[in-house]
Order: sequence, then C-alpha cells, then structure tokens
Amino acid sequence: MALAERIDARLHGVDRVVRRTASVAVGAFRCPRGHPLFADTGPIENDVFVFPRTRVTIAHAGGRRFAADATVVTLYNRGQLYARGAEDDAGDHSDYFAVERGLALEAVRARDPDVAGEPFRFDHGPSPAGAYLRQRVLFERLARGGHVSDLELEETVLGLLGSVLDAAYADRGKRLAAPDDRHEEDVVRRARAVLGGRLAESLPLETVAREVGVSRARLCRVFRRRTGTTMHAYREQVRLRSALAALASPGQDLTQVALDLGYSSHSHFGASFRRAFAVPPSAARGRLSAAAVPSAPPRTRSRARS
Repeated sequence: MALAERIDARLHGVDRVVRRTASVAVGAFRCPRGHPLFADTGPIENDVFVFPRTRVTIAHAGGRRFAADATVVTLYNRGQLYARGAEDDAGDHSDYFAVERGLALEAVRARDPDVAGEPFRFDHGPSPAGAYLRQRVLFERLARGGHVSDLELEETVLGLLGSVLDAAYADRGKRLAAPDDRHEEDVVRRARAVLGGRLAESLPLETVAREVGVSRARLCRVFRRRTGTTMHAYREQVRLRSALAALASPGQDLTQVALDLGYSSHSHFGASFRRAFAVPPSAARGRLSAAAVPSAPPRTRSRARS
C-alpha cells in the first residue's frame, strides 16, 4: 500500500513535506502553541516516527500522556488519534519520517514476528544519539535541496527506523519491569521540564527537587528507575541535541555555542559532544553545512503526518 497523500489547507505553514518517494516521506512539522490545530492534529495519515525538537506532551487515544522532547522518538500508526499539550511557549517543532505500511511491518517483524495489522506496539521510545545526528544531517540535506537519490533516502530512513525500533524494544522491557506508578511518571515529567527548560543554568539537585516537589533522594531514585539514566545525563543529551540546531546555522562560533548552552569552555563542550555523537562538533558542523546548497524549487505539498 502506497503512502497516503492529501492536501489539507488548514495545515498551510505548519506541515511541510520536504521529500517523498513511493515508500517513504520526510517532513517538517512546525506548529505554534496558539495554532487552532495545536491540541489535536490527528488522525495520522501514515505510519510515522517523529523526532521532536521542542518539548510537548502527547497522549494517544486510550493511552497515557508522556513527555516528548529531543531525547524521545514518538511513534504513530496510520489513523492514530492523539492529543498534544504544551510544555513551554515554543510550540511543536519536529521532523517526521513516514513509512509505507508494508515496509514498516517488514522492519518491525524482524524484531517482533507476532506483529500483525499495525506495526508499532508503542507510542514512544528513546532517541539514540547516533540516530538523532543522522536524521538531522539527512533532514538538512533534503530541506536545503541537496541531492539524495530515492535509493539512498529509503535505505537511510529504514536504517533510522531500525535504530529507533531497537531502542524502543529495549526500553519496553525496562518499563514493563518497573512498578506501575503514575505519580512516578509525573515526577519524571516535571523534572524533565525543569531540566530541559533551563539548559544554560547551574541547577543543583536541591533546586530541581524543590521545583518538582519531592525529596532529593526520591527524585534521583525515581528518575533513574523510570528513565534508565541520570538527570545529569538526560540534561547533557538535551543540551547537545540543541547544539546541533546551532551548528546547522552558518557562521556559528563553537565557543559561543558552548557558552550559550552553559558549558564552561569550548573543550568541555567538545569532549561532551564527542562522547555523545562519536565525532567532534567541527565534524558534525561539516556534515550539516555540507547540505548548505541553494534550495530546490518548492515541491507540490502533500501531508504525510497530522
């Protein structure tokens, strides 16, 4: 079954497909908080995995609300209804990858043979650092009119989906083993909002715990149990993924990028960046700026994600 294609005038300026083939589509979703469709843009028209750039909350119909930010990939089966909430004033900025149903099922069944009609069992999963960098490089190339053959595009999107699925299934096992406690989930959501909203500030544990409303020991214990990582590591991931947006802009000084994100020096930033992405900031900037060619003529717009 081919990808769905529909033009919806309500989404003009909000949803933009930057490239599509018969099997995949890549798009940009940029919805301000005050937009009439911010709270509900569904139903989803294709099977889609999404890399958020800003912080929102998502609740699939019949499911629990969860926080979506740059450390998370959100997953939608075709026809999915959902609601969106605001975590800050930035709105919902995300890059999405739609995959034809048959191809999506092939990818999922390689990891989960029992999957039948709909490919995605989960509404979200972790965003691996390597996959996040690869999708940003691909998106910049496409958005700026760089040449990407259909074969390269489809292989790259399928590779990204594989990384996302591997991380989602590994995380699913951890979540099933954790106690079913909605209060703990809310503690983690509030902590992530504090940490992600004040990246350049020095935030001692006491400050975060006070704003979340729990003790320091409980906050550390719950965050680690629910996310599988520490608050410091989470904050580093958000900081470094924010840096990629700055590195994609021509002429950005690396030292200033580091200081704007709260790093003490260029070397401190560089060491953290290399640990996360396995390349130095200069190499990542080279990959991102390599796509900086004049934009291609506008394509006929088609909506792959709601």
